[in-house]
Amino acid sequence: MTSMDRLVGLLNPLGYLFLLFAAVTVPGALVAGLYREWTELGLFLSLGGGVAVLGVLGVRLRTTTSLSLKEALPFTAFAYLLFSLLGAVIFLPVAPFLDSWFESMSGITTTGLSVLNPEALPRSLVLFRSLYQWIGGGGIIVISLALLLPPGRTALALYGAEHGGDNLAGSVKLTARRVALVYLALTAVGFVAYLTAGMSPFDAGVHILSTISTGGFSPYSDSIGHWRSPAVEAVVAVFMLLGATSFPLFWLLRPGKIRTLTRERQLWALLFMSLGLGALTGAAVGSLGEGLFQGISAVTTTGFTSTPTASLPPASRFMLLLGMIVGGCGGSTAGGIKLFRLFALLALLRWLFAKARLPKEAEVPLRFLGERFSSEEAMRMAAYVFLYFGILAVATVALVYWGYGLEESLFEAASAQGTVGLSLGITQGGPSGVKLILMLLMWMGRLEILPVLLLFRRAVRRT
Repeated sequence: MTSMDRLVGLLNPLGYLFLLFAAVTVPGALVAGLYREWTELGLFLSLGGGVAVLGVLGVRLRTTTSLSLKEALPFTAFAYLLFSLLGAVIFLPVAPFLDSWFESMSGITTTGLSVLNPEALPRSLVLFRSLYQWIGGGGIIVISLALLLPPGRTALALYGAEHGGDNLAGSVKLTARRVALVYLALTAVGFVAYLTAGMSPFDAGVHILSTISTGGFSPYSDSIGHWRSPAVEAVVAVFMLLGATSFPLFWLLRPGKIRTLTRERQLWALLFMSLGLGALTGAAVGSLGEGLFQGISAVTTTGFTSTPTASLPPASRFMLLLGMIVGGCGGSTAGGIKLFRLFALLALLRWLFAKARLPKEAEVPLRFLGERFSSEEAMRMAAYVFLYFGILAVATVALVYWGYGLEESLFEAASAQGTVGLSLGITQGGPSGVKLILMLLMWMGRLEILPVLLLFRRAVRRT
């Protein structure tokens, strides 16, 4: 394969991603026109139009070259980086470039950490950043596959690079459409539920976009605490859990499959861990309802708050830290190490204890709560968790170097890497170096590290 063939092979799928970004600017332009936000309207139209032209040119390139999984992984990392930079342009009227880039990266990675005052933002930018979280949560590649990208080996490689989930329908394009359909259905049902709970149409729209994506952006600095409403907190908690549930499981909600759904161990683990950590948090805070909401927000890695995180006692913050590190189900929009990897680690621990008590020739299966793992699977997942904690440790030390306390540094780094968005105050007003570290953690956390490392490796090899 020549270098030109390889370049064309990359430009063609990139063209479809450009078209997706152009489509994302349309709702923002409509809201900007409705609220007479002329600067934002001009920016949405000019940037969206220019990127659309690039997209059409890329799509028109004919190529017989297909991306392999080895190439698709760094391409996916590049796609998220590209979207973060394009999104940063939208925020330039209200913030300097680095803050704009931070806000855009936080959006597309579904993190929710913010350096901007949401009450001061134009309505079109409030919508755009929540919509960016929705696109990032659904997956740039998966949504492009569902709507734009033609089927083929490139589509299969890109789907595996970003989503890594089960092929639900035999066809990767049909699988992407089913995932997108579940995503749309949850968003639509949640919008109605939020209206019923007492939100205005605009608030319901931006909040459900940030909930199903487990992103956590809100138009209010006090987040869900703005309403001081148990009904609002209850319905938001339900949809945070739904957003952190593996999307393929929703296809079991049909006759004859319900029993299979009820036996899904990740789902039960998500519920028990959310409620357990929430109850412990509530005990430390002195309010069960407040603790449950904060616990669910941490485990699902959504990042909504009903009370300022910095005001919580240390015991509560520790519980939230555990939830942020573990995260939700695999195949969902949640971050963290994910529950299926936690199962693999516990299976390894069980195996070690069993081998210590049994004769050397005894065969002990790698199993936890009925979930079986091959030795290769367990070691691969353990290696990922080791890498995850290694990066978290390095980032924490870097933040401590900048003068922050150990607890605050660990909490903020875990929030960024787990794409959560809960903050103890480091993000707001932090120096440029701290913002860049947190942005790198968000990017790595959303893509589970390997694609970003492969992109860096390719970049270094070409220099």
